[in-house]
Amino acid sequence: MKTSIVIIALCFAHALVLAQDKSDPHHRFAVGLWGHYHTENHRLGLSGHLKWMLPSQHPTANRFLLTAKVSHTAPSSGSFFAAFDNGKYDNISAAYLMLGHRINWFDKGWRKAAIEPPGNNAAYLEFNVGAGYNGHVHQYGIGLNPIIGYSFNQRFELSMAYQGLFVKKGYSSLNLLEVGMGYRF
Repeated sequence: MKTSIVIIALCFAHALVLAQDKSDPHHRFAVGLWGHYHTENHRLGLSGHLKWMLPSQHPTANRFLLTAKVSHTAPSSGSFFAAFDNGKYDNISAAYLMLGHRINWFDKGWRKAAIEPPGNNAAYLEFNVGAGYNGHVHQYGIGLNPIIGYSFNQRFELSMAYQGLFVKKGYSSLNLLEVGMGYRF
């Protein structure tokens, strides 16, 4: 009797170990466009990013990523698209390069049956930190970008974020509140 219980327990443990999702060795890329609100100047602008999501152990797992991002806040007078203009207008343009980690919440697949592939419909939290360049004051600083969002069918995602760029003392930092969407491929 004891031997059969041990064999059944070992078979159950073996089945649990082999029931894991297959690894996802693929690199994923994402592009996004966000509208933002500059909290100090009370002006609107646009932000865009390109993300490189590194391979993970499971298709729906958390991922490390590298983000290249630009943001542009419109000037109070002049053309919206005047960027990096050496101070001709009071627009605020910045570029960022950040490392981050995305954490998926809840059941990442919400599948009806175990045989269906995971859809990666999940809320996520992402935290990015790195370097940034403020084109308005010509200063480098530390970029900080926490994001909360929701991904749909491994392709589309909606998100809200904060983008901060902290430069040396004596220069104003950038604080942007962002809302936007992205596409993963």
